[in-house]
Order: sequence, then structure tokens, then C-alpha cells
Amino acid sequence: MMRLVDVEKVVVKRRDAQIVHKHLRDVGRQGYEGLGLWVGRQNGAVFQVDQAVIPAQRHIRTADGVCVITGAEELHRINVWLYRNGLSLIAQIHSHPGRAYHSSTDDEFAVATTVGCFSLVVPDFASGVFDIGRLASYRLDGSGHWREIAPSRAAQTIVIED
Repeated sequence: MMRLVDVEKVVVKRRDAQIVHKHLRDVGRQGYEGLGLWVGRQNGAVFQVDQAVIPAQRHIRTADGVCVITGAEELHRINVWLYRNGLSLIAQIHSHPGRAYHSSTDDEFAVATTVGCFSLVVPDFASGVFDIGRLASYRLDGSGHWREIAPSRAAQTIVIED
């Protein structure tokens, strides 16, 4: 049985990348972080993203900063939908107001929790163009830690196609 950790290449249709990026940019214009997901199917070492999912989310601003929260009911709904449709979550994509990095909050409250999943952080509230090489990219390892992936390696692994 193939596992997500065995994925060496993720193929994403430009449309699905743009759906998430537009959502991040739209909520970013209001001063909030946003969240999107890529789901699809694995075939050997290749994962084909079939669609972008924008989960129900709450956007929060406090004195400490901003964050985005997807509640337990929505996470359950998505997991049931994924199971019923034979799909898997391969990546969570969210925005930050400034530089892109994985915060301790990102580590502790990730939506993507399967070993081998990706977490992509888009800088500057997604105000720029979508480019894998500009993102902070991480992958969940077997010990439950998010390991940073160099931008050049991320751009080789996650391929955007028309």
C-alpha cells in the first residue's frame, strides 16, 4: 500500500492553485490569514490534485496577530467527504501577513496531519503571484515534525500544470 510519504511529485492544475490563491488574497485584503486545501488521489509516487477545497473558516485578529481557524465540525465534514469520495488531503495552504514561515501555531493546529502531507505558507497575504518557489514549504515527517523544504526542491516536487 502506497502512503503519502512515498509521494515524490504532486501535480496541481493551475486552476486549483489559483482558487486557493484568490481566496488567500481576498481575505488578505481584509487583513486576515486564509486557508485552502488540495485534495486528490495518489498513483504510486505521483499525487494528482483533483480539486481545491476552501473550508469554512474563522478569521481572527488579536493583539498578538492574526490566525485562521477551521472548526472540528468542518474538519469532520471534510474527512467524511474525502473518505466517501476516495480522496486524500495532500496539502494545506495558508497565508501570513509578512514573511512566510511555519509558526508554532501552524505546527500545533495543522489541518493536514498525515505523514507526507505538505504545508505551504504564502507571504504578504498572497498579494503577489502564486509561485511555489516564493512560498515557505514544509512536509510532515514520521516523527510528527514539519520539515522545511528548500524552495528549489519544492518547485521540483510540486508542479503546476495548465
